[in-house]
Amino acid sequence: MKRRAAVEIRVPAHLAGPLRAGVAYRRGRESVAFGLVSHTRLRDRTLVLLRKVVTLPDEAYVAAPGHGAKWTGASMIPLLNEALAANLGVFFFHAHSAAGPVQLSSDDRNSARQLLPAFQNLIPLRPHASIVLSEDHAVAMVLLPDQAGYVEAVRVRWLGKVVRDTLDDEGGEVKDRREGIFESQALLTGSRGEGRLREATVAVVGLSGGGSHVVQQLAHLGIGRVIGIDGDRVDQRSRSRLVGVTALDVLLRRRKTSVMARLVRRITRGVKFTSIPHAVPHQRAIDALKEADVVVGCVDSYHARADIQELTARYLIPYIDVGLLIKPLQDAKAITIGGNVINAIPGHFCLWCIGFLSEDKLAAETGGRPPSYFHGTDRQAQVVSMNGVLASQAVNEVLQLLTGFAPVDDAPVIKKFNGLEGTLETWVVKPRLGCPKCETALAAGDVVWRSI
Repeated sequence: MKRRAAVEIRVPAHLAGPLRAGVAYRRGRESVAFGLVSHTRLRDRTLVLLRKVVTLPDEAYVAAPGHGAKWTGASMIPLLNEALAANLGVFFFHAHSAAGPVQLSSDDRNSARQLLPAFQNLIPLRPHASIVLSEDHAVAMVLLPDQAGYVEAVRVRWLGKVVRDTLDDEGGEVKDRREGIFESQALLTGSRGEGRLREATVAVVGLSGGGSHVVQQLAHLGIGRVIGIDGDRVDQRSRSRLVGVTALDVLLRRRKTSVMARLVRRITRGVKFTSIPHAVPHQRAIDALKEADVVVGCVDSYHARADIQELTARYLIPYIDVGLLIKPLQDAKAITIGGNVINAIPGHFCLWCIGFLSEDKLAAETGGRPPSYFHGTDRQAQVVSMNGVLASQAVNEVLQLLTGFAPVDDAPVIKKFNGLEGTLETWVVKPRLGCPKCETALAAGDVVWRSI
């Protein structure tokens, strides 16, 4: 198995370009890019979340034979003031080579030992680091809060339509004893893609019509770990739409998470299923979501979507939203059937950016009546086959994010479902510039309080 990095640095899609440009060589010398970061701690690693990239003007650099890059202390004062005001950590990045493994030079280590303790003394509740990047590798010295020693086992995750991780010295592949099971699948994904699937954790929020399809297909893909999040128990209506449910489950009022755990076990013992029998934003659900590489939301209210969007943006996790809408037309003699599969990649766009979420929609959903697909009723229209179409596309989005099996471009798109025509089309969307939700939530991490 590939070793797990002690620190994972996540770079949102809109900062990948500025960070790469910031560390590019200029006028025959190294350049440095500074990152302002938040963080959160998981059971097995610390997530560092890049909020902003800051570069120094050319006049800030000084000639220093024997040093890759050296800059004046005064040029850092605005950066440190901003970090202190926002209570963010300071990471400084530079590059050594175009590709292949990299190492920290003795000069890098000496500079880190001088700067990082000073940063920690100024902002003790956030991590600080010196990082060297190549095209596909990274090495660092990271000073975590309340720790005197340096952490050097790091991974950088570049978010985009394909999630890219820096490689370790073994090339980033995973040896799988079940290769024969996925032989046909590997013809599409490749050996490295198969390795990424085995290492991945995917959280599914909402385990009814759409979510049960998603869990089933993730198990067949061989995803390493699936987290199922749902606080409900099965009822009579579950029998028409929840994959894997039985009459006995309904009689015993079993939890949906229990039904999904059994479904995964029957498909394969190679996929770990974690049951979270609570709804978002219960603390156990939040803690579980933070461990996910991708989140698939199969919920039926705007408020639930808003909660998931907030959390995935805060911790830089791609969020795939699945929604089905069935409603009568005004004359009540016909219906419309539509749906969406929206892959909201942090730093690309969010559900607020494209108008899918709005304060008006949230307000309309409240007022004493339950949210519903059919206006004025308390039942939601669900059809297992239509749920399955949207769920399958959501799983395709997971597959693309983790393996990059298809070419991509930068256009912001969503998938639109027409249930009457039986079509699924790609629509280009226009995100709102300066989205206030992105500005406040994106890479915000955990709130940390400092004494005054």
